[in-house]
Amino acid sequence: MSDKNKKKSGINHELALEGNVIEAKYFFFDTLPRTKVELAIIFGGRERCAPDFEIKRRSYPYYVLEVPVRGRCILKVGSKKYDLEKGKLGGFMPGIAHHYKCDPANPMEHIWVAFTGTQSEKLFDISGLNTKGALNISKQGEILHLAEMILKTGLEKTKFAQQLCCSYLRALFFEQSARLPAGKKFDMISMGTYQKCRKYIDEHFSQNLYPSKVARACDIDVRYMARLFKRFGETTPNEYIMRLKLNRASSLLLTSNLTVSEVANMVGFDDPYHFSRNFKKFHGLSPRNYKSSHI
Repeated sequence: MSDKNKKKSGINHELALEGNVIEAKYFFFDTLPRTKVELAIIFGGRERCAPDFEIKRRSYPYYVLEVPVRGRCILKVGSKKYDLEKGKLGGFMPGIAHHYKCDPANPMEHIWVAFTGTQSEKLFDISGLNTKGALNISKQGEILHLAEMILKTGLEKTKFAQQLCCSYLRALFFEQSARLPAGKKFDMISMGTYQKCRKYIDEHFSQNLYPSKVARACDIDVRYMARLFKRFGETTPNEYIMRLKLNRASSLLLTSNLTVSEVANMVGFDDPYHFSRNFKKFHGLSPRNYKSSHI
């Protein structure tokens, strides 16, 4: 895609236009919704990937849904690998490390959508994508049709295009959920407990927070909580806490004049050296180099 086309909507296309593709169509809505919306599609598209298509990220700010049309790609989410191919539904949540790598002999063609909003996590939950990076599609025809309607409406940009696209996206998730075999539906009680623990962490991670404190606050055993995080989040409570702290720290470094020590203190580190060591391990750069490289 030309630089001119990349700049048409004046938003951060680098979040979307990654990996080598042979042919592609993209649509873009508002990348920074001004209000706390229930569901907002940010961008999406259809790509015919090149044999060397590869994307590797430590994190991403949006939920992503993948609907492969043909070909094959390996998607690694966290520490687990999944085949993305026709008949599968894939995706990942914000803040999760992931790695795409196409099969060079049979490169993937896919429709994908990046979205955000207060309903996003619930949609991942009901579909089963909260526990896996890829699932078998329950009704291929219906799911593909809904994905194509999102793409078509997004590209046309008619009146209420984003609202229509969000309605199609909800319908896609509900269609997948409704067709799941009863034995594969997630455990409501366990999921509720996991969400309660995660919500507590989301609200208190900037404190000097440890998994044992979270478990006590949520009235469960810390070992059981660890199993829930492995099952539903493919991570550990400590890794989840650390990811939130370091993502928040990177934002503060880029958007404020705070010193490294002040940022460390704001995200719950008593020792700036311990903070810097963990920051470099997570982001690949020291806090000072990270800030200077983004100026």
